[in-house]
Amino acid sequence: MQLGEQEQAALKASIIQVGQRVARELGERPELAQALHVVGFLHAAVDKTVAQAALRGEKPACQPGCASCCHVRVEVSPVEALRLAACLQDWPAARRQDLLQGLQQRLAWLENAGEPSPRLPCVFLQDSMCSIYPWRPANCRKAHSFSAEACQQGAEHIPQDLAITLAAEALQAGTAQGYRQAGLSMAPLELTRAMLWALEQPAAGVAWLAGEKITAS
Repeated sequence: MQLGEQEQAALKASIIQVGQRVARELGERPELAQALHVVGFLHAAVDKTVAQAALRGEKPACQPGCASCCHVRVEVSPVEALRLAACLQDWPAARRQDLLQGLQQRLAWLENAGEPSPRLPCVFLQDSMCSIYPWRPANCRKAHSFSAEACQQGAEHIPQDLAITLAAEALQAGTAQGYRQAGLSMAPLELTRAMLWALEQPAAGVAWLAGEKITAS
């Protein structure tokens, strides 16, 4: 993606603006509940960006049940993993246990597969539908395509709206900047490892707030 000087300057300015806003919301020493709440602003903003783009031009081909992008590697920030883990506490114990087993099996597949990673279905995909749709991470929220066929074929280049991509990048980069200013790690983690870290370690959130190194399975 090649950007002109003006586009690069605008992107940088947007990142700084978002970062400053997030830093103000977090404060100097945020509590865990506040830190998990603030990342919801990122998710809402990405959703709004995608919705506005659909109104001004061609509508993305993405529809319920279209799950091609749910078979690719997804990275999440530590706070997104922690927020999702908190939301999953409402699931029945048996369902959470099934999820943990699914995550562990997927991790074993990934570690034995080598490179490139296989196109495995997301562990949260059920009957071609996302079972965590309201809480899905920003990388899933910004995913879009104008050709379902291209996605199904695993095409190298997927037709997308550049404005959505740039706006989402500014939102994500700015949010990460704001959290880092508060002393919190936003190093991206592969979804499977991130969720095992957040779900299997009871004090994961406390350790993250304390600046301890994240040790995912």
